[in-house]
Amino acid sequence: MATIKTENMEHIRSEQLYAEACEIIPCGVSSSMRKNVKPLLFFERAEGPYYFDVDGNRYIDYTLAWGPLIAGSNHPFINKAVAEQLQRSYTLGAQHPLEVTLAKKLTGILPGVEQVAFSNTGSEAVQSAIRIARTYTGRNKIVKFEGHYHGWLNNVLVSYKPQPAQLGTPVASCGGQPAPEFEDTLVLPWNNLAAVKELLAARGHEIACVITEPVLANSGCCMPEEGYLQGIIDCCREHGVVSVFDEVITGFRLALGGAREYFGLRPDLSVYAKAIAGGFTMAALGGRKAVFDVIREGKTIHAGTYNGASVNLAAALATITVLSGDGCFTRLHAYGHALREHLQLAARKAGLLLVTAGTGSVFSMHFGLREEPRNYADTLAADAALFAKFRALMLHEGIHLLPDGRWYIGITHTDAELAFTRQAIDNTFAGLAGS
Repeated sequence: MATIKTENMEHIRSEQLYAEACEIIPCGVSSSMRKNVKPLLFFERAEGPYYFDVDGNRYIDYTLAWGPLIAGSNHPFINKAVAEQLQRSYTLGAQHPLEVTLAKKLTGILPGVEQVAFSNTGSEAVQSAIRIARTYTGRNKIVKFEGHYHGWLNNVLVSYKPQPAQLGTPVASCGGQPAPEFEDTLVLPWNNLAAVKELLAARGHEIACVITEPVLANSGCCMPEEGYLQGIIDCCREHGVVSVFDEVITGFRLALGGAREYFGLRPDLSVYAKAIAGGFTMAALGGRKAVFDVIREGKTIHAGTYNGASVNLAAALATITVLSGDGCFTRLHAYGHALREHLQLAARKAGLLLVTAGTGSVFSMHFGLREEPRNYADTLAADAALFAKFRALMLHEGIHLLPDGRWYIGITHTDAELAFTRQAIDNTFAGLAGS
């Protein structure tokens, strides 16, 4: 791999484009989640595990577009499948054979999933899950957990990033969220099974579903404690509540069968997006056939003009084929664990406190913590300012990271990228130690 020249890295054209964008696009970005990334770079193309910005700089990318690019960019097999489908149709607003083919594929590889409904984004699929659960149970309230992200709609964007004083009560996460729109949303701390049992024992007759990320990837990659996720499922079944795993991130990333396979669990419903189609816009809701009866019986609807769009389904089938290769997830996790070990070793050498949390394919780093965080509240003690310095120095080493400490690993990250990243980590920690 050629050396990436970083000592004279400039972002002049990105700065110009950002100034222009701010005049005609709110905050100069297309998603508010991106507005706090500094510097705010503009990219012109991507190839495999690399991003190339408009100033000619090249970066090894560990953002994977916030998760979807598990097969990297410009993957030849996915390109071929999409190009061939483009000759047949973009989208149809009608039925086509790919729907049946992909549904059979998904029910074959996702343990316990008997049927699937296609959607476009994780946010939409989550709403479908909630609507179905409410119809199925005849109840309205839902339970979520602090720090968990289930999309940007008002009923679930609740206690996503609360301040310390706001812990323990449902709070809006931004303006424009009228309280009546989330008055049926109950919030609990994560990894506290006793709290789940207590709430469902007292109010289970009001609760339609409990929704959780199986790994708290959106807020520090906190891992579930032994028995916690199964405990949620069991408690839900005891009280007639629908259990929902939000696998927008963990699906097709922890394992081909997602968290269901990785942890050996069978919730009632699971939501999939991001990695399912390798960068194309697609989501799916999968679960027990009986739960979907409310759609078959006409008691509720699952709708969307672009649901099952043929080009996106072709991309999903190709992505799943690529991920089905021998040893794919073993290599993903090995790469990520190697990075985690090197990060922690480099931090110790620099005299800095650091822990990493998560799995091999998605993990987060936390400066200032001595132990892996159990839940969102624990992550609040991490030194976010120090990570911001780390990220800025890594960028000038040619490494592109998300602003929240999260790392995504893809199948196009090879030993060459690993060696380069290790050296960049060493250089960065030397810089931090000397600052």
